[in-house]
Amino acid sequence: MVARRRATATVAVGAAAGALVRLGCPSVGEGAGAAFAAARDASARTLPRSLRATSERTVASGSTGALEETGLSASAGGSASSAFQALAGAAVPAAVCVAAARPRRRWLAGQLRKVSAKSGDEEEKAPAKKAAGVKTPIPVWVVNLDKSIDRWEKAKAMFTEEGVTADRFPATLGKAMTEEELRENTTFGARYFCTAGMIGCFMSHRRIWERVIKEGIPAAAALEDDVVIYPNFNERLTKLLEELPADWDVCLLGAVGCIAVEQEPMHMKVYGLLTGGGRKSPGKTRSISENVYVPYKPAGTHAYIVSQQGAKKLLERLPKARYHVDLSAWSIKDLNLYAAKQFLATQAFDEEDTTVSKAGAPITKRFLRWCWDCSGLSAMARTGGIPNLTWAWKTAVFALPVPLSKKRIIVEMGPSSSFFVLLCTLSVILRSPRLFGIALAYMSSLLFVIRWLSGTQTVTTFALMTTVCAGIIWKG
Repeated sequence: MVARRRATATVAVGAAAGALVRLGCPSVGEGAGAAFAAARDASARTLPRSLRATSERTVASGSTGALEETGLSASAGGSASSAFQALAGAAVPAAVCVAAARPRRRWLAGQLRKVSAKSGDEEEKAPAKKAAGVKTPIPVWVVNLDKSIDRWEKAKAMFTEEGVTADRFPATLGKAMTEEELRENTTFGARYFCTAGMIGCFMSHRRIWERVIKEGIPAAAALEDDVVIYPNFNERLTKLLEELPADWDVCLLGAVGCIAVEQEPMHMKVYGLLTGGGRKSPGKTRSISENVYVPYKPAGTHAYIVSQQGAKKLLERLPKARYHVDLSAWSIKDLNLYAAKQFLATQAFDEEDTTVSKAGAPITKRFLRWCWDCSGLSAMARTGGIPNLTWAWKTAVFALPVPLSKKRIIVEMGPSSSFFVLLCTLSVILRSPRLFGIALAYMSSLLFVIRWLSGTQTVTTFALMTTVCAGIIWKG
């Protein structure tokens, strides 16, 4: 009778092990298999040979057909291909075992507790196994404001999950800068035509470049706290560093703008020329190696790596904050700028593309947004790697100071460019060349401010645009 009870318990544990394996729980199933082996060895002298063979078949298949051979599962039959039915079949003999073999309850419970403990240990060690892969090859600093605790916690969880070693880098809060600090660290244009956020962002990245030099670090990665890294970040970064030319200054791990790998479309080239000029192609294509290329007119500082020589060059060329840091820094002609063909990271664009056109939005905004879509500017934004047009629409171009006040009127990219499209459309409808000239003069004034603030304005460009606009208006 004791042998029969022990055999029943052994078969039950074996059936559960097989079922768990088939359910996609190999660690738990293997543990249950170990419990079955212990039960089998303990009852080897008293267990009938036919029943022992049946138990082994149960573990191997996880089905209920083998259990039926023991006469213990009258209702569990069915297809052996269903893991759920197999587990249900295993539960029946287990229940019979516990009820009929009370003296063995403690023994069976102890075996199952060991299985559970083993499974729990393996689950806790799983993240450590992932993190124990390729190590992060260079320091990674994540720019984060002290008040943005939630953003840092979210970013930190992402880095931990991907096994990336990253440290928080305290960002500069532009609003907290004093008048003396602003005069010392910003240009005249930045103090009057830039937002506090633009200045704070610029100062944060300048401090990163300063730290690279001060600590004598060969290279470091600068990420912003709204970054989203792609899988295998460490491995891909290591390979990218091996492929970069010896004279590299900056390599973008993610970017927006004119970032075509092979050849930039003509309309994107025009945009690049108007906003400060692009970079020459190193050959017939912009490719340098398997994973590296030279971007035409990139933007974005959410993910890049900078060498020590690159940090020195950036600090020399940009001694003070002057505009959007990316449009100023990545426009430096003698900066050896490269980018990864397959980006290692992207930016978490804020909201869904429904903020402007949602119900209740002002009619003017919806109309201007319609102009943006019809003119093709929306398509250009998507081509430039910006999936969320709301983010692009709200990007600050510059800020206009209000006389006798410290307030600023923020000029956003969406409304300002849509107004230009509206003027051009009206000039066609009214057949008015003069109105078209006025539209060009308006856009030229926007581009003049952008190029002046970013440090990319040239006398030739300004003279050419002024002449064209004046000629059209005069002839019209």
